[in-house]
Amino acid sequence: MSTLPDEIKTFIVMALAQYDSPSEVVEAVKTTFGIEITRQQVHSYDPSCSKTPASRWCELYAATREAFLREMAEIGIAHKAVRLRLLDRMTHRALANRYLDTAAAFLEQAAKECGGFYDRRPAARSVEPLPVLAGPPAAPLAIADQTQATDR
Repeated sequence: MSTLPDEIKTFIVMALAQYDSPSEVVEAVKTTFGIEITRQQVHSYDPSCSKTPASRWCELYAATREAFLREMAEIGIAHKAVRLRLLDRMTHRALANRYLDTAAAFLEQAAKECGGFYDRRPAARSVEPLPVLAGPPAAPLAIADQTQATDR
């Protein structure tokens, strides 16, 4: 593995902090700098890997990630409430112009948005464990015995 210049290391760390995958970073380095690197080299600059990089790369990663998330928060369409408001406006306009198919598509999009269809994390389900029974249930067997007795 060749030693990379600091400029490329900085590029790698900043790309990882902006949620680019190692494969995407490899392609970006090849396109930008004309140098071929491996995903393992890229992964070695990720602070979440088992062998953390030098502290300066960890600090750059943290600062870049914070700035990236702050910028994302400023983009209106990134917020669910803004998207729903836009879908509401578009639905009303489509209905006013009698574009029912388009309005139905907007309504479906809004339902998916509200239902968490686009969320990355799975919906938490409350599942209660089944009770462990020590023996067979008494009531159903007694009823079954009575039924058989009356059938004779």
